[in-house]
Amino acid sequence: MTQENGNDGKKDGGEDPPIPRGLRNRATPAKYPRPASGPGGSPPRPVAAIPRDPIAIRDHRALATAQAAIAERINADPDFSVMLLINPVMALDEMGVKLSPQIRSHILHALQHPTALRTRRDELEQKLTSALGEAPRPNDEEWTAHFLFVTRKIKPLAIGDAKPLFKAPLNADIIRNVDKLRPPATKRYPQPRLIAVKSSTGTRPWQEAVRRLDLDAPVPALPPADRAPDKVPLEDLWFYKDLDPVVHDVLELGIVQRSSFPFLSPDRFRKILDGTEQNAFRSWIRAVRFEPSK
Repeated sequence: MTQENGNDGKKDGGEDPPIPRGLRNRATPAKYPRPASGPGGSPPRPVAAIPRDPIAIRDHRALATAQAAIAERINADPDFSVMLLINPVMALDEMGVKLSPQIRSHILHALQHPTALRTRRDELEQKLTSALGEAPRPNDEEWTAHFLFVTRKIKPLAIGDAKPLFKAPLNADIIRNVDKLRPPATKRYPQPRLIAVKSSTGTRPWQEAVRRLDLDAPVPALPPADRAPDKVPLEDLWFYKDLDPVVHDVLELGIVQRSSFPFLSPDRFRKILDGTEQNAFRSWIRAVRFEPSK
């Protein structure tokens, strides 16, 4: 009679079971990355290695001068450095880098957009703020409705099921060339199905990205609506773009803002910092490092 060993699962006096041929010399698969658990199963709060003295950054010159010192603080605390991807200005504040409002805005915009797009965003924001007397908020659907029907006094349209036009995700010439390389369709399993189908899979309906709204495409004629809606998303604002140049600029700004890297709000930053909210960056990225300028 043999006895199971609770420690290693082998039978006493026996040999290791043979390894199947297909599994020999195969590397052990990596485990799904899981952050260390804190209270309630959430990641523990990453403690920033805040240096002794704060660094005050009031203008661009001070920011350039302090680059090496800031990089040193970031590299000294790799666990906390990932929080820069969630909200860089909040993370720098936790590290003792105190930024003026102007520099906070500069850092967010510089990291969210390429140079050309960042320049265009600044131009639109300044132009619209001057024209409207307030900072535009095109991705606030209630603000957009008030701007459209009250501020600009535009009559509402019956949009119904009409869809705006979007730019192609790839250049048309690239798509044609790729299609030429596509192999002819063949039936993978020509033999009759021997097992009854008992399950099925599906996908969510395709939804075009707002950043690909076509600002140059013509808008179809639509009848007037009986009443103005309380909210206007960017997809509906597209139908009003040719009625007023200011509306066109607000739509363009909304598209630019939606194309940016999505930094989270201060409230969500603090929840992730405290471990009360999960975040993919904390699970998958171990550190953010900067090379000090020489």
